Amino acid sequence: MAHYAHISNEQYTVADRTRLQEARGEKDVIEIANRASDEYATLKTAYEDSFTSATLKTLQGELAALESQWTIEMTQEEKEALNSSITAKQEEIDTEKAALVPGQESALADMKAKEAEGTEALVTEMAALETSIANTPYIVTHVATGVDEIKYVSGDSSAQDEQVRVLEESKKDIEYNPIEDEYPAELQAIDDQIQALIEEIRNIPLVAVDNTLYWEGWYRHQAGVQAVRRMSYNTQGGVHKLGGTPFRKNYAGKGYMYDPVRDAFYAPQPYASWTLNEDTCYWEAPTERPEGMDWHWNEPTLEWIDKPGVKPYASWIYNEENQRWEAPVECPNDTKPYKWNEETLTWEEI
Repeated sequence: MAHYAHISNEQYTVADRTRLQEARGEKDVIEIANRASDEYATLKTAYEDSFTSATLKTLQGELAALESQWTIEMTQEEKEALNSSITAKQEEIDTEKAALVPGQESALADMKAKEAEGTEALVTEMAALETSIANTPYIVTHVATGVDEIKYVSGDSSAQDEQVRVLEESKKDIEYNPIEDEYPAELQAIDDQIQALIEEIRNIPLVAVDNTLYWEGWYRHQAGVQAVRRMSYNTQGGVHKLGGTPFRKNYAGKGYMYDPVRDAFYAPQPYASWTLNEDTCYWEAPTERPEGMDWHWNEPTLEWIDKPGVKPYASWIYNEENQRWEAPVECPNDTKPYKWNEETLTWEEI
């Protein structure tokens, strides 16, 4: 059973998508103005005129004149002669049309260049926005199961098919009257070879084909979501638990991230200081976790602590009786506001 994640990065790309829509509108306005210009009209006329020439018109007239000579009373010899002349004239026309193609392509390029004039910066910006949107990590919004993405198809039998074709062709060279003659031994030998090849084709092992792209597109269409990506239930940290081929680093749950650049799933970043291991796509702390089970990461001091809660400063000590982190120096109790200075290890009046 295959597993699929519905993913979306819309919430992270709002600004880019808004600007992209604006840029497209600005580009459309410029192109409309360009198409309304006299220069564009001149270029359009030149493009339309590039599909014909004086030579082509003459040849087409000559072809029409030849075709008009056709009558039902003509002899077979006359028809063949006329058909030959018509074919030759049509070849001349085709040659002339082919000669006009470079001019047509050039004229069309001039039209498109005029239409796009003044949109170069917008086109560059749009391409950058589209790349940014496509490469922005997605969040997993839903996880679903689906059909197996692997399908099995017939293996390559092209070599055997060609041999069968050659053998079938060779049978045509053997004279045989099925009404009067016995079936020739030579033909029977060829038939036996063909049957052996057909049996060989039947025994070619099926080939596994990964149909992931098809099913990802199909489930996306069915669910009406932004995108769908297949996951591997047995893949963790870039390793397949059952010894198979790992796929997209990790199995994901709702709230996980999908990175299109890495083509990998991973959990949300737990702390700002943690970095992503490129091999496992696991988040790792700046320092290795000590042995044991009761260690907690403390982001303010960037260290592992063996007590609960948040240790705001490295110098603070855990009070077992009060079950909280406290400064090594008691805060003055004179109703004035104070803040802790970690450099001097003192309380300073605010």
